[in-house]
Parts: sequence; C-alpha cells; structure tokens
Amino acid sequence: MTLLLLLGGCAALAPLLDEEGPERVEELTEAGEYGRALAALERLIERDPDNARLLSQREYLRRRAGQFEQGILIEAAAYLRVEDWARARERYQHGLSVLPDSEALQSAYEAFEVQRQHHVRALRMRLLLARAHGLIRERPMIEELHRLSPGNYRARQQHQRVEREARELAADLMELGEAALDADDPLLAVEALTLAHALAPLNESARRLEEAEAARQARLEVLQAQPIVDPRDDETWTEQDQALLDRYHAALRGGDLVLARQLLDGLSRRHPDNEDLRRLRPGLNRAIDTRVSAGLERGLRLYAQGRIREALDVWRPLTALAPEHRELGAHVERAERVLRRLEELQ
Repeated sequence: MTLLLLLGGCAALAPLLDEEGPERVEELTEAGEYGRALAALERLIERDPDNARLLSQREYLRRRAGQFEQGILIEAAAYLRVEDWARARERYQHGLSVLPDSEALQSAYEAFEVQRQHHVRALRMRLLLARAHGLIRERPMIEELHRLSPGNYRARQQHQRVEREARELAADLMELGEAALDADDPLLAVEALTLAHALAPLNESARRLEEAEAARQARLEVLQAQPIVDPRDDETWTEQDQALLDRYHAALRGGDLVLARQLLDGLSRRHPDNEDLRRLRPGLNRAIDTRVSAGLERGLRLYAQGRIREALDVWRPLTALAPEHRELGAHVERAERVLRRLEELQ
C-alpha cells in the first residue's frame, strides 16, 4: 500500500514538473509574462545548469524583458510630458506586475510618485490661493446684501458662511505662509500671508507678513545680483538690457509693480525666446494678483466704515495694475459717485 501511495505521489508530481518545462517558459514568454517566465527558467537552470538550450533561452528572454522594460519607460515618460498622470501610473504598475524585480521600473515609479505628490501639493496650494482670491472678491457683495437685507434669512446664512470660510481660509493660508518661510520660499510666504491678513487681520499675521516681506527683499537682492543670461549664450543681450533688468528687480523690490511689469514687458518683447525672462513672469503676476486682492479687501473695509476717500486712495493705484478688473473698477466708480454726491450736499 505504501509503495502504491509513493508511486501515486510521483505520478502527481510529474505534471507539476512538466508545467515548468521549457515549453511552459515559452508559453509565459509569448504571453508577455516575462517575470514569471524568467523565474521558471531560473528554476530549470538550477536543476540543469549546463543545459545550453536553457542558457540560450535565458539570454533571449532577458532581451525580451529588457525591450518590454524600455517600452514601459518610454510610454510612461510620454504620458508624463502631457501630464496624463493616470495613464503614466498605469504603465508603471503594469510594468512592475510583469517585471516586479526590475530596478529600473522601481526607480522610475518611485520618482514618478515623488513627482506626482509634488504636483498634488502644488495643485492644492494653487486651489487654496484661488479660493482666497475668489472669497475676497465675493465677500463684499455678500456683506452688502446682508446690510441691505438684515432680516433676510438667506442673506444672513450667506454672510455667516462667508465669514466662516474667511476664518478657515485665513488659518490655512497662515499655515501655508509659515511652511513657505520654513522652506525658504519668501515669495509664496508673502502671497499667502498677505491674503491671510486681508481675510482675517490679526497681529500675528501682520508680524509674520513683515518677516516674510523682509525675507522677500533679501531674496530679490540676491536674484538681482545674479546675471540672468550668460553673454556667451545670448549674443543679443546688451548692457542696456542688463540695465533694464536691474531696474526691474529694483522696482519689484521697491513694490513698484506697475513699473516692474512695464520693464519686463519691454525686455520680453526684445527677447521673446528668453526662457529666464519667461520664468520671471509668474512671480510678477502672483505679486500683482495678491496686491490687487489684498487692496480690494482693505478698501472695502474702509468703505464700509464710511471712509470713502481712504478707500479710493487704496483702490485707484490698483487700477493701473489691473485695468481689466471689472469689480475693482466698479468699486472706484461707485465711491467716486458717492463722493460727488457728498460734495454737492455740502
């Protein structure tokens, strides 16, 4: 009986051994299962290390796996160039499901995840800043509706919602500003803290904003000291261009954003293909947007207190920065009408 059981066991093992034979390796290879095929082939070679056919098959399989690996890397990179993060991730994950031991795929996927997380954080940051700018534009209209209809339930609910959102956003912006200061990014810190202070003026936000402004000034001085281009790389860059660039940095450092934009526009027209000049534009635009949003909010607070002239003193300079800003223009026109009526009554 024991002998029969042993013989039966051997008979049961035979199909398992056959399943990992050269034919099975070929089946896995043709199915694109290169990782499994290589693993099965290595087990066969362990049992028969001098088998020339198996060794040749391994070299062939390694080439196929390498081609597959390279294809995955190329496809994922192509998706990343167009910021198709989902498909890039799917390619990496598919590649690793086929070749789980591929160091190249593992390294590329890890780098992808770092890049993706950075992109997610950047999107959340931009969303937070956009929400702050939007709330600053929306808030005065909600407050005016509330003043015009103090007994209206919906107006009261909207006002409470906006005030709650303003406090929450201000707290998030303070946190972003602190993180930006810790990360030595004073430009972002100034933007975040300026918006935070506009939404919820506090002594702490004012103090931290002053520190961020000082850090920003120091950073701009460092940037100004660095030549934007190597004359050997751009033969069209002249001493006059460098002088204009120096004036741009000085204007930005001094807070003259109108002049800074004029100078950068002029340099960009003279050097339309200069990538370094293009990289200056987003920072300037952010500074302008922040100045306008914060000034709009400050002027509205003054206007609500009946300090019409002071509100206009805040708003009028902003129209040169944002001439297309309809809401700002409407506030200026309204305040000027109110002043004219007051003067007529005197």
